[in-house]
Amino acid sequence: MAAERTSRARGRRKDPAKREAILAAAVHLFGAERYDRVSMAALARQAGVSKLTLYSHFANKEAIFQQAVAATCEAHAPRHLFAAASEQPLRDRLIAIAEGFVILVFSKEALDLCRLLASQPPGRSALGQLFWEAGPQRAIRDLAGLLNAASERGELAVDDPERAASVFFSLLKRDLHERCLIRVLAREALLPQLQGHAAREVDLFLRAYAPANRRPEG
Repeated sequence: MAAERTSRARGRRKDPAKREAILAAAVHLFGAERYDRVSMAALARQAGVSKLTLYSHFANKEAIFQQAVAATCEAHAPRHLFAAASEQPLRDRLIAIAEGFVILVFSKEALDLCRLLASQPPGRSALGQLFWEAGPQRAIRDLAGLLNAASERGELAVDDPERAASVFFSLLKRDLHERCLIRVLAREALLPQLQGHAAREVDLFLRAYAPANRRPEG
C-alpha cells in the first residue's frame, strides 16, 4: 500500500510552494522535537498539506531531513557565492559565506540539532551521516572548489583545497561553538559580535593562505 501510494503521489504535478512549506515545517519540527518523534503525518500537518502531497515531493522522512539541511545551508550561503568565475572580489565572497555560516551554526535550531546528533546512541549514526552529507561535507566541497579556483588565479596559495576549506569553517566556529553547545556561553550574548567575528577570521585565513609574494614580512 505504501509503495502504491508513493507511486500515485509521484505522478502528480509538484507545487514548488508546497515543497518549500514542507521544508520549512521540517526545519521547525526537527529543531523542536527528537527526530524519531517526528512523523510524516506531523510534517504534513505542520506544512498544511496532505500526506499524499508530502509523498509526492519526498519518498521518506530521511529525504525530507536531508533536503531541509541542504536548503537551510543554501539559504545562508547561496550557491552563486561559490562559483569559480565571479567578478566579486574574493574577500567579499568569503565574508558573505562566513557571515551566513556563523548566523546558521550559532542559531538556536542548529545548536539544538547538534546536541541531538551528539546524543544519538551507538549504532544509530545514520541521522548524523545524513546531516554530514547534506551540510558540512557539501559546504567543505563547495568552498574547496572556490579556493582551488582562487589558487589557480594566484590569489591564494592552497595545496589542499578541502583541508583549507575545513580550516576556514573551523576558524569561524573556534571555541565559541563548543561553549555555546555546552551552554557555557549564551548565544544571545554572542550574536551582536558575529559580523565582526566573520570578517576578522576571513582576514586571518587570507593572510595564512596568501601567496608568498603577498605575505607581509616578519
